[in-house]
Amino acid sequence: MDEHPQDMARIVELGEGEAYADFYRAAPADFAERHGVRVERIGPAIALTMQSLDAVLFNRVIGLGLTEPVTEAMVDDIVGMYRRAGINNWAVQLSPAALRSELPGWLEAHGLARDDSWPKVYRGVEPPPAIHTGLAVRLISQEHADAFSRIVCRGFGVPEFIGPWVAATIGRDGWKHYMAFDGERPVATGALFVRKDIGWLGIAATLASHRGRGAQGALMARRIQDGAAMGCRWLVTETGEDTPEHPNPSYHNMLRTGFRLAYLRPNYIWSG
Repeated sequence: MDEHPQDMARIVELGEGEAYADFYRAAPADFAERHGVRVERIGPAIALTMQSLDAVLFNRVIGLGLTEPVTEAMVDDIVGMYRRAGINNWAVQLSPAALRSELPGWLEAHGLARDDSWPKVYRGVEPPPAIHTGLAVRLISQEHADAFSRIVCRGFGVPEFIGPWVAATIGRDGWKHYMAFDGERPVATGALFVRKDIGWLGIAATLASHRGRGAQGALMARRIQDGAAMGCRWLVTETGEDTPEHPNPSYHNMLRTGFRLAYLRPNYIWSG
């Protein structure tokens, strides 16, 4: 686990970035055209765009300045891309390990303001601790795609028209999808994306009626085990900031299952 900080930053950032890039590429062609779903590379960064949902989760830049120095012209290109798309709420999620110390100043000069921070966490593939729950965790296929998508949309508070896009990743190369069941009722979701030796854990949601019953801990433990079996060396994920005013159970689930904090990644947000 004693990786150089720069190497660890690349693992946690590009693990997430490549997962989201593939998620965006998975969007059905008619859906992508209707909703302005695109993924682009600007230098070393992965830029995600969704015109019909003007929210930071779907409109953000990951990995800027990690694998090669950024120029101010690249920042100009990023700002121009989102402005041309008509998106008012988007962010550059900037790793503290970015190679140019001038980068935060460039972002602020273009009107992006530092806001909250997301914890970026990682772990090896050592066995996870036992998670006790009365729910059953199962690997799913397209048979459960509709139920998986409904839970995700409710859990993330996004419109249900996102459902077919989420469903399009089920069965896709590199992806595995899981649900927790209360008897035969699906109540929680999680996904694993593997690229080379890095596994990213995401798309985790639980119905309000079943929160606090160990669903996400159990789903996380299962994905850790499966990631190890698939040849991963590292497992990574991220979540919203945990503060005394706004505690985040997701973050504590991650720590409970053996994840360690790599760093807090600040969001530089443009709000038109």
